[in-house]
Amino acid sequence: MVAAELQKLDDEIEELQIKLRTIEAESDGLISVQDLMEALKTLGKKTPRKDVEDMIWEVDEDLDCCVNWEEMLLMFQRNIRDRTGLEPSQLFNVVQFMIFDQDENGLVSVDETMNMLYARYGRVRMEAKLKELFGDDMRETGTQGGEIDFLTYLRAVEKTQLMTFLNSAHGKAQVAKAGSARKLMGASLGDLEKGSHH
Repeated sequence: MVAAELQKLDDEIEELQIKLRTIEAESDGLISVQDLMEALKTLGKKTPRKDVEDMIWEVDEDLDCCVNWEEMLLMFQRNIRDRTGLEPSQLFNVVQFMIFDQDENGLVSVDETMNMLYARYGRVRMEAKLKELFGDDMRETGTQGGEIDFLTYLRAVEKTQLMTFLNSAHGKAQVAKAGSARKLMGASLGDLEKGSHH
């Protein structure tokens, strides 16, 4: 079982290397702020430079204002293993979307996502993850619930990350201390429940 998990992770790492080459404009093996801004723009998310700098800073272990392969791999492994919802995940969410978007059309379909989620989570958890991303009316093909864009994907994964935190021991302790999840999270919890993005 451990060997199978390691093989799945190796397969995802190989896919990650391919997407890394897609993100970076220059062939220096580094993702710069400009590279990431262009990737986000292509995905339909115009992001202020400061926010992109913060995304890189979250994973930039050597503080060179770029993300290299080792930092990318570490970020990927930390997010895959995160059970608290506290791991910085902004860059991970961009990369994960690009991995799922195998035909590079800016949309992620159930079909594109299913194989990777199955390899990572198995059948039962894969179906739950698909439902988190695509909602109740998911279809395996077509655009009537079968594909989501990057912004919809972000709303889904941010909501999932928040729920992971709230269900963790630390999250439950923070909710108990605050008196309710709504008080702890403020308006952002309500926004995520309604499906709007801040």
